[in-house]
Amino acid sequence: MNDELNLHPTLRMQTMCTDSVRWMVNSVLNEDDRQKPVSRSVYAYQLQEMANAALDHANKNNIHPDHFESAVLESGLSVVEHLRWALVRDAGDKQLNFWDEHVRPLDKIRAHNVPYIDRSSLEGVVDDYLAMPYRSRALDRLLIKVLVAVEFYAYGDEMMNPVYSSFGSHASPLMQRHVLLAYLRGLLVNSIFFGGTAAVGFWAASSGWVSEGAAGWIAGICAALFLLLSAISTFALPFSWRAQIKARRNVRNLLSEMNTIYSELRSDGPISARHIRDRANSTTQIGVVWPAPLFTMLDDVIARTGRF
Repeated sequence: MNDELNLHPTLRMQTMCTDSVRWMVNSVLNEDDRQKPVSRSVYAYQLQEMANAALDHANKNNIHPDHFESAVLESGLSVVEHLRWALVRDAGDKQLNFWDEHVRPLDKIRAHNVPYIDRSSLEGVVDDYLAMPYRSRALDRLLIKVLVAVEFYAYGDEMMNPVYSSFGSHASPLMQRHVLLAYLRGLLVNSIFFGGTAAVGFWAASSGWVSEGAAGWIAGICAALFLLLSAISTFALPFSWRAQIKARRNVRNLLSEMNTIYSELRSDGPISARHIRDRANSTTQIGVVWPAPLFTMLDDVIARTGRF
């Protein structure tokens, strides 16, 4: 009898967890079937794992079932709900698998299919999560993965997908015109401009609008300017070529390092938070600007278990 009394509060809270998860999944699908099993999805899985973490926390701290749902469970499930909102573009989207755990980001970027991530909302979710008194290892992993992905996708999309300015230029070294082609194009443009100007001068002289001497001076100045600009661009060519090669190599190195970190997060086994933090730190030395909450999340995991 005593054992049944001791189990009763736990069973009661378990029922609250099951009902709350089912309700939140059904609310996305616009359904209201309390008997329908919760489908397998990222959303359902994260809600269930968070509910389990809330239940463990309640049991360890002797939280009464009357206070469990509103004071403990609700805040954890809301974090998962807000994370989903940060990763779906349309508020009416019924997608439950709002994040692909095993996708290869570089393939997505090359296909111009970068997933939607609201960086501001994501960082707010992390802040709310870290303010909670309990954690879910499943959400630890997902948040860290998305925090890595948000910078990876943003940088990769900027560098690999051409969005040209009104002047036809691009900020990415990978998309910029090769300096040799730019050099040859510059010679051609200058030759047309200065040659055309000289030709106009001679035509004006033949028409009697200017003297032949003035036409000669115009042609001479055009030739001198063409030769001067050609000499300057020829002298600068090897330096510009070297700088472009270096810039392109740096971009590829950054993308490779970011891809390596993200690939390590695809493991199904335990991942060392210290290792990921060290890898993230090393990439900041070569120019990657990770979201600040990434390091806060990793430090939190390191302080707790060291693994996620």
